[in-house]
Amino acid sequence: MATLRLGIIGAGYWGEKLLRVFRALPDVCVLAICERDVHRGAAGRNDIDTVSEVGDLVRRDDIDAVLVATPPSSHYVITRQVLDTGKHCWVEKPLAMRATEARELVDAAQRGGLTLFVDETFLYDPLLQQAKAWIEAGRLGRLYHLSFERLGMGRIRRDSDVWWNSAPHDLSILCYLVPGAVEQVRCEGFTYLQPGIADVAVATVRLAGGVSAHLYVSWLSPLKVASVVIVGSQGMLHYEGRFGQRALRFFRYDVTDPATVTDNVVPIPAFDATETITGGTEEPLMLAAQAFVASIRTGIAAPSAGQYSQRVVELLEAGAQSA
Repeated sequence: MATLRLGIIGAGYWGEKLLRVFRALPDVCVLAICERDVHRGAAGRNDIDTVSEVGDLVRRDDIDAVLVATPPSSHYVITRQVLDTGKHCWVEKPLAMRATEARELVDAAQRGGLTLFVDETFLYDPLLQQAKAWIEAGRLGRLYHLSFERLGMGRIRRDSDVWWNSAPHDLSILCYLVPGAVEQVRCEGFTYLQPGIADVAVATVRLAGGVSAHLYVSWLSPLKVASVVIVGSQGMLHYEGRFGQRALRFFRYDVTDPATVTDNVVPIPAFDATETITGGTEEPLMLAAQAFVASIRTGIAAPSAGQYSQRVVELLEAGAQSA
């Protein structure tokens, strides 16, 4: 197709961002937005059609792909409608709120030869891609532990809790960096504002080979944090993913063999930050949009393709069930 013709479902906070980045891409045209509130965000523009019903958008013959920017609880139903009309689909994270639904969507996309892409934006940050390259090259030695923190004040939802809204980012990063099998997920949520909807969640993940991970997510914090710490036997990484403050730091360290120490404290002869890479002017969301378009044009699955993001939903569900 010479020009990729898009529709957007959901004109709110994230829908506006999607409209901005996709309209900036060459050979891409946003033709329509679905939003019931014509005064909301990207809706009601004179240069783009606005419809109020999902069916009116997905059944249009002049649209090739649809971007779904709606609350998590609606993702499965809307994405299924998009795929059933033979259109490629970008959907915000998480792909679905049940593992069986995620598998259904992946199967539907594969049967139709369609691109199913989940907006796990951080996977397209060049800094995180560099971290993966260092891990795979053995720069950190044997992988020990990953620690994730995603904190902030706000974007409090009513249809789903902080685990289903914030943890998908971190679990997608975990699956991207450590493709090994997950042996156990344990999560505990803490509810303060709304009955049955956790505002804070803490989880541990045990992976094959003895690798462990810890996640702490909260939408009730005075601090805005989006960080990952990765610990190996020979080195450590710190990734800061906040836009405008993106950075990747490598630490070299050495710990004296405890078996050779007679004192109670084990000496650390070396611990230095030996390399820091700061984020450039590139915007990970723009890079994700480019990856979606490329996946449609080439048929090559992107890092956040549905078949990969399905694993994230399985981990989310396992954590929710443990809680």
